[in-house]
Amino acid sequence: MQDRVTRTAETGYVVLILVIAGIVWHEASALPPAPYDALGPKAFPIWVSYALAALGLAMLVRLFAGRSLGRGGQTMVVGLDDVIGEHEQRPWVAVLTLILAFLYALALSFRSVGFLPATAVYLFLSGALLGPLERRRLAVIAAFAVVAAVVLDLLFRKMFKLDLT
Repeated sequence: MQDRVTRTAETGYVVLILVIAGIVWHEASALPPAPYDALGPKAFPIWVSYALAALGLAMLVRLFAGRSLGRGGQTMVVGLDDVIGEHEQRPWVAVLTLILAFLYALALSFRSVGFLPATAVYLFLSGALLGPLERRRLAVIAAFAVVAAVVLDLLFRKMFKLDLT
C-alpha cells in the first residue's frame, strides 16, 4: 500500500513539475523580447522552463524504469554508507514544497506584494516544511530567511541592476 502511495505522489510531483514548466514557458513566451539584454525578462524564464521540463522528463524516465525518485542506491560521500541509515520518505513534502514555490511565484506577480517579504516568507515556510517544528530550529530558519531575502534583493539590485519591488 505504501509503495502505491509513494508511486502516486512521485508521479504527481513529476506531473506538477511539467505543468509548471509549461505555464512558465507559456507566460514567458507572451512577453516582448528585451531590446537591451539577450538574457532578459523573456529569455531567462523560458530557459528555466526548459530546465524544469528536462528535469521532469528525466524523473519520468526514472519512474517508467521502475525506480523510485526518493531512494538513492548509495551515498555520495565515501564511508557514510554505514553511518547513514534508511531515511523516512515523505513524498508529499516534495509536492507541498513545489506547490509552495508556485504560490511564491504567484505572489510575486502581484504589485502589492514586495520581493523581500514574499521571499522571506517563502524561505521560512519551505524550511519549516522540510523538518521538525521545533522552536529553536524555526528561529534559525526565520533568521536565515530574512538574511537570504535581503542578500538576494541586494544581489539583484546591485549586480543585475533589477529592481524587484
